[in-house]
Amino acid sequence: MEQTVLLRMTDITKTFPGVKALDHVSLEVKAGTVHALMGENGAGKSTLMKCLFGIYSKDSGQILLNGKEVSFKTSKEALEHGVAMVHQELNQALKRNVMDNLWLGRYPKIAGFIVDEHKMLRDTKAIFEELGIDVDPHRVMGTMPVSQRQMVEIAKAVSYHSKVIVFDEPTSSLTEEEVEHLFRIINMLRDRGMGIIYISHKMAEIKRISDEITVMRDGQYVDTLETPTAEISEVIRLMVGRTIYE
Repeated sequence: MEQTVLLRMTDITKTFPGVKALDHVSLEVKAGTVHALMGENGAGKSTLMKCLFGIYSKDSGQILLNGKEVSFKTSKEALEHGVAMVHQELNQALKRNVMDNLWLGRYPKIAGFIVDEHKMLRDTKAIFEELGIDVDPHRVMGTMPVSQRQMVEIAKAVSYHSKVIVFDEPTSSLTEEEVEHLFRIINMLRDRGMGIIYISHKMAEIKRISDEITVMRDGQYVDTLETPTAEISEVIRLMVGRTIYE
């Protein structure tokens, strides 16, 4: 059975002063798949995702989400339309607790103006239980290790009922056990029909977790491969533009 295309980015360009960061890049992500996005540093991977997420405005091109054209002006707008991004550099309110970070800007209210902290706690615990996350909702973010703070970001993405979640180098600060937990969550989200975009340099992870691989080089689209049949040597060749001999 053919899988539905959930996200289609076509001919995306983005130029900064003196630098063409993206040159007509295209990406297609199917529902219920993990799509790896690979390339050397400076290839344009994060820039492309920031154009999707409303952090950067693209110069040209088209973004279709569930067949409808979108062009988010802010990350808040992207989240509200079901596109989330777990950044490598976490941007969180470190002096606030976990619940506040999860629901900041959209607190549940009683009578329209009183924050319903009981509902916040219930909903937070429900999401954490669903994802197997063992974090105290009352704990202050700044007192937590990066791995737990990352789990809170994933829970936040899920709380928005996201259709597409971008993971940018998610295992860079994780232990082997924490990586296993992350992969269990990603597989759970894939099984629900979400589209996962997974940015990483780690070939073994890519081969294990992804269904397809798109390679970028120098701000351009190079190729898309099916992971089960993709050779690591071929992926590296596409990334660097030449064959690497051992």
